[in-house]
Amino acid sequence: MTDYFTIGKNDVAYIYSRIRTDHERELMERRKKLYSEWPELAEMDRKITEANTRSVRKLLTLSPADAEQVKLERRRQVKQQQEERLRFLREHGIRPEMLELSYDCPICKDEGFVNGKRCSCYQKHMLKLLYRQSSLENVLERENFDHFSFDFFSDQPVEDLVSPRENMRDIHAKALDFSTHFKNDGTSFLFYGGAGTGKTYLSHCIAKALMDQGHSVLYVTANELFTNILSPYIMFVEPDAKERLKSVYDLVYNAELLVLDDLGTEVTNNFTLSQLFEIINRRMISDRSTLISTNLSLKQLRDRYYERIVSRIVERYQLCRFYGDNIRSVKKTNALKNMED
Repeated sequence: MTDYFTIGKNDVAYIYSRIRTDHERELMERRKKLYSEWPELAEMDRKITEANTRSVRKLLTLSPADAEQVKLERRRQVKQQQEERLRFLREHGIRPEMLELSYDCPICKDEGFVNGKRCSCYQKHMLKLLYRQSSLENVLERENFDHFSFDFFSDQPVEDLVSPRENMRDIHAKALDFSTHFKNDGTSFLFYGGAGTGKTYLSHCIAKALMDQGHSVLYVTANELFTNILSPYIMFVEPDAKERLKSVYDLVYNAELLVLDDLGTEVTNNFTLSQLFEIINRRMISDRSTLISTNLSLKQLRDRYYERIVSRIVERYQLCRFYGDNIRSVKKTNALKNMED
C-alpha cells in the first residue's frame, strides 16, 4: 500500500533538478560536437561572451548617463553579432535550438512553478512517484488495451441479456473511444457488477492509455482515498503532516482523471459520505472526468450512499454493468487444464 506521507515536494524537486542537469549535460555535448566540427562557430560564441563580460564590467564604472550610452551601443553590437551568427547557422544547416537549452516543460522551464504556482507538469511528476511506490506501473504494463482479450468472457447469453462477451465488447469500445479521444470535458463512468468481471482490468487500460498520452491520472482504491489521504489530511492539525499530503490531496480534485476503484470497500460513515459527495460534485463542476468501479449493484449503491450522491452518478455518468463468470476463476481453471494437458 502506498505511503502517501513519504511523497512530497522534496521528492519532486529532486526530479526537476535531475531533469535540468540532464538537459544541461546534453547541451554541453551538442555544443562540444558542433564546435569541434565548426571552430569558427566556437570563435563567434567566444567573442559574444567576452564582449558581454567587458560591457558589464565597464557599466560598473560609469555614471548613469554614460552607462545608458554604453547599453545602446552594446545592443547594436549584439544585434549585429547575432545576425552574423544566424547567417552562419543557416548556411551550414545547423538548427539554432541545437545550441540552446531544451526543456521537458517549456511552460515552467523545468522549475515546477510559474509565478509562484505549481505548473501542470508538477502533477504528472507527483503521479509518477505515487505509481512507482504502489507498483501500479508494473501492473499497467500487463493490464492494458494491447493485452486485453475477450476470450475469457462467455459468449452464452445471460437470461434476457446479451452474452458477457458481447456486453464487454460494447463497454470496451466506449472505454477505448474515451481514452483515444480524451476531451477533458468531464465525461465519467460507473463500472458496476460482480467481482472478477473485468472492471479493474478495464480501468487499468484507460489509466495506462491516458498516462501514455501525458494526461494526469490519479488511481486509488476507495479505502486508500478515505483512510490514507482524506482522513489524515483533513483531521491532522500538524502543519508538517498536512503539507506532506497536500500534493496528493490536490490531485483528488485536479487530476484530469480520477479512478476510484472498489467503491463500497471503505468504512461508510458521515465523513466518507460527505467527502464522496464533495469529490463527485466538485469534479463535476470543474469538468474533471471520474471513473468509479464497484461490486455493488445500483440498488445497493442507493441503500448505502446518500440519494444526492447516487442521483448525480446516475444522471451524469455513463453506466456500464459488468456481468458473467469470475475471470480470475476462469483463468485459474484454464491454467490447471493446461498443466494437466
